Amino acid sequence: MRIEDLERCDTIIERAAEIVKSGGVIVYPTDTSYGLGCDARNAESLERLVAIKRRDRRLGVPLLFNDLEQCELYHDFGSLERAIARLFWPGFLTLIVEARPEVPGHITVDRSTIAIRVPNHIIPRGIAQKIGGPLVGTSANRTGGPSPFDITVALDQLGEEVDLYIDGGPSSSSANSTIIGVEGTEKGEPLNIKVYREGQLSIKQLSESLNVDTDALNWWSTRFVYTDM
Repeated sequence: MRIEDLERCDTIIERAAEIVKSGGVIVYPTDTSYGLGCDARNAESLERLVAIKRRDRRLGVPLLFNDLEQCELYHDFGSLERAIARLFWPGFLTLIVEARPEVPGHITVDRSTIAIRVPNHIIPRGIAQKIGGPLVGTSANRTGGPSPFDITVALDQLGEEVDLYIDGGPSSSSANSTIIGVEGTEKGEPLNIKVYREGQLSIKQLSESLNVDTDALNWWSTRFVYTDM
């Protein structure tokens, strides 16, 4: 299914949401690479998606939301996290956060944390809004394969295993989202920012924005901690 103009987006979102709500798996454009998605709340759909991607189930999957309010059903935001979300969402930033206790185990896969993002693209946000919950937001490739910044790269790898491909044209990005998390507890002490992956949003851009934001500086120690994912 090809996006030819914005007027078609509502129809495309409606069709994609129907497929996702019925347990389907789709490929869709985002502001970074193409995503491979399903309704994260549907355990059977998620197992199918993981099998299509050939992903280690223990790794979990990132979740895409329509807005911050929808995210809050899955995580209780701290002050610095909220400031970061305000500055960089919708956009290229994924946050590693503590999952609320009620988040289903098939999503957390026995971890205390989840990866969440509000992308700057009408399609995934519209689908998340329509289904009333998060859309899985892993990249639409086989594990170890090239990231799909054009739908043909996804199609070549995933073929007929996917129920719907939404063609949004080549992505304007050349990297996936940047992944960070807030390290520490808010008890009047500054917090560190842990960098899991530098992507389309550079750490330099991240730092520059945080360093001029009053709310962020109230909590941030201006220290980045780098780690392997």
